[in-house]
Amino acid sequence: MSEDTRDLLVRGIAAARANSKDEARFYFKWVLRASDAEAEQIIEAWRGLADVCDDPKEKRECLEHLLAYNPADPEARRGLALLDGRLKPEDVVDPDHLPAPVAQPPPAVRRYVCPQCGGKMAFTPDGNALTCAYCGRREWLANVSGGGTPVEEQDFTIALATARGHTKPSAMCAIKCQGCGASFVLAPETISTTCAYCGSTYVAEQIETRELIEPEGIVPFVVNRDQALQAVLAWFRAEKLSLRGDPVPPNGVYLPVWTFDVAGEVEWNCLQEENDVWLPASGSRVIYENDLLVPASHTLSAALIDELNAFPLDNLVPYDTRYLVDWLAETYEIAVGDASLVARWRILDREKKAIPTTFLKPYKDLQTSSTRLTIESYKLILLPLWIAHYRMGGKQYTMVVNGRTGNLRGEKPVEGVRKILSGLLGN
Repeated sequence: MSEDTRDLLVRGIAAARANSKDEARFYFKWVLRASDAEAEQIIEAWRGLADVCDDPKEKRECLEHLLAYNPADPEARRGLALLDGRLKPEDVVDPDHLPAPVAQPPPAVRRYVCPQCGGKMAFTPDGNALTCAYCGRREWLANVSGGGTPVEEQDFTIALATARGHTKPSAMCAIKCQGCGASFVLAPETISTTCAYCGSTYVAEQIETRELIEPEGIVPFVVNRDQALQAVLAWFRAEKLSLRGDPVPPNGVYLPVWTFDVAGEVEWNCLQEENDVWLPASGSRVIYENDLLVPASHTLSAALIDELNAFPLDNLVPYDTRYLVDWLAETYEIAVGDASLVARWRILDREKKAIPTTFLKPYKDLQTSSTRLTIESYKLILLPLWIAHYRMGGKQYTMVVNGRTGNLRGEKPVEGVRKILSGLLGN
C-alpha cells in the first residue's frame, strides 16, 4: 500500500468529518487518480465523495461506482434505497439502540361460522377450504383471497436499516408456553390452546398482544392427523421400538421460517504445494441461492430441523389468517438480521467443503470470505409440521411429520440405551 495514497485518503476523511467538503473532494479525487490505489482505498474514496455530495445525481454516481467494486456493500445499497425513496431517513435505526415499541391495540377478532347452519368452520388439510364441522359446507380460500397471487419478497437492505430487520413490528395475538418456552400466534376465535411441544393447556386469560412481522406466505397442511399417526406407527415398527414408549398423538403446528435470496461471490485463498514449495493461491465461486431456508425459532433439535429443507415451496401461497383456523402457528423468536447471519454462515460452510474438490494439488490454510456475498431479499413463511412425542427411560423424544409430504424424522435413543430399554420393555 502506498503511504502517499493512504495519506491522501486519511486527509480526505478528516476533512469530511470537519465538514470541509471542497477539501475532502480534492483529496478523494486524488486517491481515485492514483495509479497505485488499492481496491479498498478506491471504495473508501467513492464512499467519501458520496458523503460530501449535495447533488442527488452526483451522489448516485458515486454509490454506483462503489458498488461496481463491491456489490455487497450495505452502506452503498442503503444510500441508493434512500435516493430511490424505497427507504425513508426517519425509518433508519441504530440496531444497538432500537426505539421502544409503540403500544398497539389488540387486533380485531373474527369468528368463522358457517353461513348455512351457523356451525364452526375450520381449515381442513385435504384442500384449501374452510369446512363446517356440522353440515360439511366448504368455503374455498382461493376464491376469496385470489389464488395464484405470488408471494412477495422483501428487500433485505431496507429491512436491516430499519426496525423491521431487528424487531417485530405489527400487533398479533400470541401466547407463550410456560412449560417449554415456545410461542404461538393464535387464530381468530381461539379461546384455548394446547402446546404442540409439551402438551400444556392455556386459556384466553393468558393471551397477550405482541409486536410481530406478519408472514408473507404459508404452505397449507394436506396431511391430516390420521395420516400423521399412521406415519408415526410405521416409524416405530421400522425402528423396532416398543409401543410401550407411549407415543403421544401428533399435534399440527405451523413453524416460522425465514427464506433468503443470496447472490454474489465467495472468495477463497490458501497455500498449494508445487514442487515441494507452498505457494499462495486464490479464487472465487459464483453464488446464487434462491429461498435458502433458516428456522425462525429454536424449538426443534438439529436432528429434526433438516426436514424444513425438504418442503416443496412450489405449494407456497400468500398468507391468509383463515389457514390458521383450528391450527397453531409458532411465532418467530429469531429476528431476520440474526437469521441472515446463519444463512451466510451456511453458504460459507458449504463452500469451504466444496472448494477443495476443485483443487488438483495438495493445499493447506484454506480461508473463505463472504464480503462479496449479498442477501438480496427475504420473506417470512409458515411451514406445516405434525409434532409427536414418545418416552423411553424417563426421557422424551420428538418426531416430526412433514405436513405436506408425510415424511417423518424422529429423535432416537443412542443404540446402547435403546437395546437395554427394548429388553426391559420385552421387545
